[in-house]
Parts: sequence; structure tokens; C-alpha cells
Amino acid sequence: MDIGFVKKRKLSNLLLEPLLQTQIGLYCIALSLIFSALIGIVIYENLDSLSNILFQLSDGKVTLQTVAAAYVTNIQAWLILCLIGYIVCTIGVSILYTHRLVGPTVAFRKHLAAIEKGNYHHRTVLRKNDAFQVVASQLNDVSALLLQNKQK
Repeated sequence: MDIGFVKKRKLSNLLLEPLLQTQIGLYCIALSLIFSALIGIVIYENLDSLSNILFQLSDGKVTLQTVAAAYVTNIQAWLILCLIGYIVCTIGVSILYTHRLVGPTVAFRKHLAAIEKGNYHHRTVLRKNDAFQVVASQLNDVSALLLQNKQK
């Protein structure tokens, strides 16, 4: 019986359902890239309009163009760094939260396999923040009922 026994997770165990977890992460990243592109377009269009107005009002167009180009380059560098950081964080959060969703299904499959083999002592113990706590409790209750019926 493995009640209360919790194994430490290895880094390789983070992707329990690699295809599903990767797919969710990629959806999040795709949405982030679309949103970032839209924000980039809005910023670019507004800076372009502002720079055209400033160029028309300025006598020193060459100097103003040099300053504006340096400013835009600096903004681009920061935006790219922020986007990369955001993507890395999105991947990490996607793995963490999909692990909290997918992890219990692994425990449920083990529990159901134990029931199929007639092992009604098996219990599902999930981590504190895992999803489906109620389902795990109900599955444990079913195992307890099956064990009672077997002993009668």
C-alpha cells in the first residue's frame, strides 16, 4: 500500500503528457506572439505618426532622424527582451499548470489498474495543488466500498 508515500519529482517527469502539455504551451505562445505583434503595430504606427509630425516641425531633420532611430532601436531591444522573457515564463507556467492537470490522470490510471487487478487497498494521493482532488477522494471511496464488499 502506498498511502502517504510521495516521490520527489524529477525534471523529466514534468512532461507527463508531452504532446498535450506542449500543445497547450504552444497555444499560449502563439496567442502571446499575436498579441505582441498587434501591440508592436500600434506602437510602430503611433511612433511613425509622431516622428512625421516632429520631422515637419523640426529644422534639423537629420539630427532628429538620428535621435529617433536610436530611440526606436532602444525600444525594440527592450521589447524583444521582454517578449523573450514572457515566452520563457509562459513555457514554465504552462508546464507547471498542465502538470497539475495531467499529473492526477496518471495517478487515476494507476489506481484504476490496481482495481482491475483486484487491489482495492490502493489509494490515490494527489499533491496539495493538483486538480481533481474531489475525483481522487471519490475514487478512494469507491475502492473502500469495493474492499468492504470483497471482505463480506
